[in-house]
Amino acid sequence: MITEFGKILRIIRINCGDSAKDMSEKLGISASYLSAIENGKRNVPDNLCDALRANYKLSAEDEEKMSKALAMSLENMKLDLASLDESRKSVIYAVAKEGLDDETIERICQVIKLNENKE
Repeated sequence: MITEFGKILRIIRINCGDSAKDMSEKLGISASYLSAIENGKRNVPDNLCDALRANYKLSAEDEEKMSKALAMSLENMKLDLASLDESRKSVIYAVAKEGLDDETIERICQVIKLNENKE
């Protein structure tokens, strides 16, 4: 399912006359990864918007559309759980299905913050 961000990305690419290969080279990603982003099959990398701004002259309107579309796409992130062990999968499933009470969620958030501060 194509995302709003994928539509914006494709419009920028087509309006600039770039092929998927041209744009992927400018953005530092593979053409297949670009296609997967455009089609909503892969998450948007953190630095992609910066790379778009650096390589394309975007109008203020395009910038705003891109920001809004990115925010929308972040609400529907895809996770590849195949490489995770069962305990990590269990945690993700428990949080995703909203089967945890608010206190437990808060404790999990505290642990995550502690781990982030260690890095």
